[in-house]
Parts: sequence; structure tokens; C-alpha cells
Amino acid sequence: MANGMIMGDYQIISSGNHVLKQKMQLFFGTGVCKDTLQSNTAMIRLTPLRKRPALSALVLLLMGSGFCQAQEMLTDSARKEASEWLKEVKAGYLNTSSSRIQKAVAALTAATSTENAAMKLYVDAMKDRFLNPTSMMSRMLNRGGGGGFRMMRMPGSGGKGGNSSKPDSPSTAFSNWRKQNTGNNVAPGFKKALQIQCKWMLLCLRKADAEKNERELNVSSSILSMLDEVAANAKDVGEQLPMVSGASEVIRTYLNIGDYRSETLPDNLMDLNTIFDRVLLVPYKEKKDVENFRKLWNKRIALEATLLQNNSASDKKTAEAEKATFLTKRQWDREKACFELGDQVAALEKMKSLISSIKEPSEKQRAIRDLEFLLLTPAEQAKLREERMNRRMPGGPRF
Repeated sequence: MANGMIMGDYQIISSGNHVLKQKMQLFFGTGVCKDTLQSNTAMIRLTPLRKRPALSALVLLLMGSGFCQAQEMLTDSARKEASEWLKEVKAGYLNTSSSRIQKAVAALTAATSTENAAMKLYVDAMKDRFLNPTSMMSRMLNRGGGGGFRMMRMPGSGGKGGNSSKPDSPSTAFSNWRKQNTGNNVAPGFKKALQIQCKWMLLCLRKADAEKNERELNVSSSILSMLDEVAANAKDVGEQLPMVSGASEVIRTYLNIGDYRSETLPDNLMDLNTIFDRVLLVPYKEKKDVENFRKLWNKRIALEATLLQNNSASDKKTAEAEKATFLTKRQWDREKACFELGDQVAALEKMKSLISSIKEPSEKQRAIRDLEFLLLTPAEQAKLREERMNRRMPGGPRF
């Protein structure tokens, strides 16, 4: 029994959680109860609450009849009736979800048509974030830092120069945000990156809907088409694509699809490792199709190198050196994956030629460890994995 628990017309005050040895008889509505109950280590004193009738009535209402009722199992007919009721609840939820998803699909489809359409959806979502009374930002702005909330101030807000102590209203804060983040103040490539991200969000939404309804939906060709678009526009969008993830979360909230996330696809298109390792390469890996597996790896490396080159702030000579180092590392990863897939002879020959071009000591050490492990027999690899796992466990191996 918890400390300070209130029951009926009495407040039970105990020094600890104890198992009662005597049965408490509590008659709701009359306030009749034993004055004291003996526990295994302490006396529990009952403090009358008759001077607080409202509190007593509330406690009776909350704890009342269910407190003293004996446990009762469902009958077969009651269980069947409850199952039928739950089916109706589920059907209503699915209908509501379906309508919500259809609206989101329509909004995202419109946003993918042009860069300006994508930007309009983002601005609408931000407007809702500022002005919707139920949003956290709107509540914080309206409270102006009162009630335990710290005032969220936007750059340049609060009067001229942003020095006024008077907090902005939600409408003023949104107006300031819009002036600073639209029109000529939009970063180059941002709108195109946002349009591409909206396409990705639409694909993720359709995939999530298929997963929830246990339908197969092959998205590989759509992903590859989108990645080709990224590569073709890498000079413009390469730097902005990682930045639009925040905008996509605002849009997701605005469209009320925060609970619709794919179990397979990542939220951000720039999470290339997840996209390739968990989606695109999987079919070839399962079929042990080394030829197409290697081709797709080459496509992955080319895309990553293009993005790296367009995002580099280094001078030309340094950028070329960075690209060469990157290519060697990713080519090594490709050959390691191909070796593990079964193309061991060809992969080993390529790894032998690659290892000499690895200059960074830590990377060369990693490559040597990779080869040491790959050249072990399957039984030796399993034994080494077990030893490594045991070393990670506190207290040594567990049996």
C-alpha cells in the first residue's frame, strides 16, 4: 500500500509499503472503517477526512465500486461482443486514417509539381505552426514566457533591432519569419531541394500506408529515379538537401502524418546508407546477384562522390585529394561487401590493389583487420564473433 493513500473518508498514512495482515473493511458512503490496521512492521494511522467532504466524494468516485469487487473473467459471449465492438472502433479509425492520408497525398502531390508549390506548402505549414492555437510555438508566444514557459524569440523580433522586451504576437512572429525566409532571402537551391524532399515524403507516405495495410509496394525504381534527379541537380541542391529535413518535419506535422512513417525508408532522402543497405541492395544480396550488386554499388559511390565534390569548401587541390581518399574508402567497402556475398576471388584481387593506396594509418589498420577476418574460415569467424561478444559483456561470458 502506497504512502499517504487516500481511501474513502480516511487518509492512510504509512511509513512504508507493507503487506497488511488484516483485511480492511471499507463501507463507502458511510465512512465506517477500522481505526487502525496492523502491518508487518508498522501501524497505519487513519486520519478522518470528514472535514473535507468534497475530497472524500472525489476519492469515492475514482476508487469506488471497483475497489471491493471480486475479479470476474469474461464469458465467451461477452468476449465475442467486445471483439465485435473493437472491430467497429478499428474500422472507424481506418476510415479516418484513410481520409487523412488521402488529404496528405493530395497536398504533397501538388507540392511536387513545382519548386514554388513546394515552398508554398512549407510556408503554409510554418504559418500553422505560428498561428494555430494548439501548436507549442503559438502557445509559447501567446504566454510570452509566463507560466513556466521561456519566451521563444525569433531573429529580429521584439521591435526595431530586436531589443524591445515586449514579446511578439504569433502573427508578428510569423510575419518576421516569412520576411527572413522567403522571397530573395531563400538560400540558392533550397526550393529545388524542398521539392525533391516533398517527392521523397510522398513516396515514404505511400510505402508506410502499404506496410500498415500489409500490401507489397516496390519502391526501388522510384528511389533510383529520385537519386538520378539529385545527381543531376547536385550542384544546386547538394548543400541544401541535408538542410530541408527540418522543413519536412514541419510539413509532416501540418499534414497530421507524424504517425505514418515507413519501417523501411528513412525520413530523409540524404540517408543514403539506409536507402542502399536496407532497400536497394537487398534484392541482389538475397539472390546473390553479384553483377547487379556491384553495379548498384558503383552508382552509390558515384552519387556520393558527386555530392561530396559539390559540398566541398576546400580549394581545388585539397578537394581532389579528399575525393581520392573517399573513393578508395568506398571502393574498399564495395569489395568487402562483394567478398561477403561470394565473389571472393575478384574482390580479393581488387582489395590487394586498393590496400596499397590507403595512406591514412587508421584506415589502413582497419583494412588489414577486415582482410584478416574475411580470410578466416566460417567456423573461425563464428568463434571470433563469440569471443568479441563475450569481451563486450560485463562480467565475461554468459552461459
